Amino acid sequence: MKSKQILRLLSLCIMSYAFCMASVSCSKDEEEAGEYDNWQARNQAYVDSIANLAKQGLNGWTRARVYYYSQPYADSHPDNNNIYVYMQKISSGGGTVCPIYSDTVRVQYRGRLIPSKSYPYGNVFGQSFWEDKIEEIHENTAVPTLLAVEENVPGFCQALQNMYEGDIYHIVIPYAVGYGSNSTVSSIPNYSTLIFDTKLVKLYKRGENKTWR
Repeated sequence: MKSKQILRLLSLCIMSYAFCMASVSCSKDEEEAGEYDNWQARNQAYVDSIANLAKQGLNGWTRARVYYYSQPYADSHPDNNNIYVYMQKISSGGGTVCPIYSDTVRVQYRGRLIPSKSYPYGNVFGQSFWEDKIEEIHENTAVPTLLAVEENVPGFCQALQNMYEGDIYHIVIPYAVGYGSNSTVSSIPNYSTLIFDTKLVKLYKRGENKTWR
């Protein structure tokens, strides 16, 4: 009888151990899930959350329809949040003119992806400054990047045309008006939302000298 009890206890211990190992294995699998698993759905959820704020005019969020989508198209697709760029003004620069499509600009920027497991702030894929906050950049040492407005992804192109010199904006660009579903940039996966902290430092009209300082 005693031996049966011992065997039963041993069996229960083995079963308990197996269950614990299975739980640890599942937990480990979850921890080791790919950085970009369900990436399209996660990005869409992020954009939709910002779009809802912009539609309600909350937290300073606004939106601008990207130029190659017509207003009739937007009217007939009211739930398509991917045809807009979303902007949150951080501070005004006092400028009086916005760039147009054929202009050139100098910007300070930091571009990143949505938050992920390894990057709670979002993986930075490009930047022109190294300070923690764009409001603290030292422009004597951080030379702003020279960009032709028309050569940017459509969402960023549209955002620049809604900014004045000196303005600082937080910009969210859906994948459809960013690098799309077939990104050509190795550090930017397909279906990625692009998040920019951007200061429009200088605007140049065609033919102007673009030398910095």
